[in-house]
Amino acid sequence: MSSLRNIIDVHSHPILPIGKKLPVGSPDKMPQWSVERALSFMQEHGIAACILSIPDAANYATGNDGRDISRRINETLADIVSRYPSRFGALATIPGLDAEAASAEIEYALDTLKMDGVATSTSINDVYLGDRLFDPWFAELDRRGATLFAHPTFTKASQPVLNGLNPSVLEFVFDTTRMVTNLVVTGTKKRFSDIKIIATHGGGTIPFLASRIQILEHTFGVGPGLLELSPQDVKDGLASFYYDLTGATSEAQLLAILKLVPVSQLLIGLDFPLMPRSSFAPALDDIAGYPQFDADDLQSLCFSNAGRLYPALRARVGRQR
Repeated sequence: MSSLRNIIDVHSHPILPIGKKLPVGSPDKMPQWSVERALSFMQEHGIAACILSIPDAANYATGNDGRDISRRINETLADIVSRYPSRFGALATIPGLDAEAASAEIEYALDTLKMDGVATSTSINDVYLGDRLFDPWFAELDRRGATLFAHPTFTKASQPVLNGLNPSVLEFVFDTTRMVTNLVVTGTKKRFSDIKIIATHGGGTIPFLASRIQILEHTFGVGPGLLELSPQDVKDGLASFYYDLTGATSEAQLLAILKLVPVSQLLIGLDFPLMPRSSFAPALDDIAGYPQFDADDLQSLCFSNAGRLYPALRARVGRQR
């Protein structure tokens, strides 16, 4: 077991029989999940609480189907939290293509179900977050200062070039890279600056490509109808996200991420049960053993950073500490 304790794991996916026939970007052979299995995993790895999300389950459905899938998932997750309030948080699933329904579900999930935030995918039907199509429900999240967990998926165009690899191997990190860049260069991240957006998997390739994006975006421009951004504008935009460290805990990855954002914007995620069980302990050991992290940094990573994004969960966990 790692030396880390009282971890809030921001990246955890329950496997529910709701919307499972939709292309949610998950492996074909889904692992088994239950509350009991999740609690056992948490006990084994010193995790105080997991934040549950099913980001993409309603994004390819339209009309009543999308609304029904979102509502069923959200009420199921809220019930889990009601039974284990100090062990789980939950993020709302929304039908992202239906602006009116998405806004209504955000209101119901956050006000009535008291969920901790919202989850969606980096792109929806091949349209990336940052597109004006999503402005109505981005405005609702911004008004609330909500936290948005943006999980990668993969586009239709990427499927012919996968070369037999599961999309999670490469396409997930590329999709996150495209989303983060699109949110910045379209000005969407700045227009809706009160939304706290989590870019998963260490931000994809953003930490490695940040300087290239700064230089070449300014050189070639952002395209018609968009405001010109200076290299500093781009850097500030990329640095305005929170980055979870799912699959991004090697020394090289941490060094690159910390060139972009401070420790206060990093979060721990283990992606249970979709990542291999063998990856959990080494990931935590990587974080615990990283030489630039002192005791205060590790406390921030384990608990405080996530607690600022999810204050209601922090309070529930705190009462049990």
